[in-house]
Amino acid sequence: MIYPGLAALKYWDRKKYAAEYGARFSEIPDSETAHHCWRCGWEDADTEALESARHKKVLAEGGEDHFEDTWGNLFDSGEEARANGIPFDEERTEPWKEGWIATDINLGMFTERGQG
Repeated sequence: MIYPGLAALKYWDRKKYAAEYGARFSEIPDSETAHHCWRCGWEDADTEALESARHKKVLAEGGEDHFEDTWGNLFDSGEEARANGIPFDEERTEPWKEGWIATDINLGMFTERGQG
C-alpha cells in the first residue's frame, strides 16, 4: 500500500510552486496541510532568503563565504525556480543563479531539439 501523502508527489503543479515561492516574500505563513508543490516553493524560497541574508552578513563582517554547506541546496532551488517559472533575479545567491541558468540552457536545448 502506498502512503496517501505520496500520491501528491506523482505530479508537479508549477502554478502552486510559483505561488508559494512568491508568497514567501510576502510573509504568508507556511501550512502543514499545504500541497507538496506549495510547500516546496516556500522551502526553496526560504532557503534562498536565509542564505542570502547570512552571506551578506558574513561579507559585511569581513569574512569570506562560498556557500560550502548550502551550495547544492541553493543550486537546486535555482533549478526548480527556473523550471517553475520564477524569473531570474540579480539579488539571489550565486549558486541559485547558476542553477537557474543551467536549467534555462537545458530547457533551450530541449526546445531546439523539438522535444518541448
